[in-house]
Amino acid sequence: MKLAVLALAMFVSSAVVAAEQEADLGLVRRSPAPAIESGADCLGGISYDDGSFEEGYGFATGVFAGTYAMRFDLPGGANRIDAICICWQSIGGAAHDHGLRIWAADGPGGGPGTLLSVLPAASVTGVSAAPKFFRYEIPGGLLVGTSSVYVAPTWAASLFPNRFVCADENGSSTQPGFVGVFGAASNPDIKPTDQLGSPTIFPNYRNLGVRVEAVATSACVPSSKALCLNHGRFRVEATYRTAAGQEGTADVVKLTDETGYLWFFNSSNVEAVVKVLDACALNGKFWIFAGGLTDVLVHLTVTDGETGNFKTYTNPQGKPFQPIQDTAALPCN
Repeated sequence: MKLAVLALAMFVSSAVVAAEQEADLGLVRRSPAPAIESGADCLGGISYDDGSFEEGYGFATGVFAGTYAMRFDLPGGANRIDAICICWQSIGGAAHDHGLRIWAADGPGGGPGTLLSVLPAASVTGVSAAPKFFRYEIPGGLLVGTSSVYVAPTWAASLFPNRFVCADENGSSTQPGFVGVFGAASNPDIKPTDQLGSPTIFPNYRNLGVRVEAVATSACVPSSKALCLNHGRFRVEATYRTAAGQEGTADVVKLTDETGYLWFFNSSNVEAVVKVLDACALNGKFWIFAGGLTDVLVHLTVTDGETGNFKTYTNPQGKPFQPIQDTAALPCN
């Protein structure tokens, strides 16, 4: 394994200083022959690299774990990420495990900010010194309610040393990238904050070997106030008002892909349960069922993100919530 100071010995003194500082941060690089091996599944989607990789970025001996992150500008205001492709290299073994974190680009200076998702760990095999892409499929997709995110491969360098994320250092454009090291294998609260391409951290950085397949979507984006059902197609929301005039928007908790519940005043006090069933094969409709444990005024709305159709159900003030059994609620198309 070549340390950064050795890999850059031919460069001017400022580059050597940068290399020494990279080593101080626990970062290392290796310089493979420019090459790329990617299957058809990894060639589509959003890609910023130029198709060849001059370096690989990893972590030095003694670093417990770390992450590299690159920004992706997605096609819509809300998006569904279906797959992530990562180019890996190794001179320490043919297999390793890694995680993936998705950060919103709402941190200082447009860097990583809000943690949106910690995806399940994955295992890759057949990794070698030659750059090679590996596809990470996200069943059902990951819905993100923002137009820019950082995708961050994460791995335990103490368990899997001499692994590297491919790096493009001669591309025509640069996407913001960050690196972070930490002392726990799973610590989603620590975001990468050291910027790649700075004078002291891989100054020739252009892009990481990471690609994303994503589409703009009008599907529901989950939040504390929006219950997303049936693969995110339907958004369930509710408002309430008491006889004394207290009002607000219901908080939601998802139970299954078809079912969730609402609470108004306290998270331990369930007020209503809602489910949306796919009955397209039976009568060409989605069915909506709901049951309530309240007598306050409630407006319950279910919106179909694909068609824009919606249904609103109202429970009058002072009346026990009546069961909803709407088997012709919303058309399938």
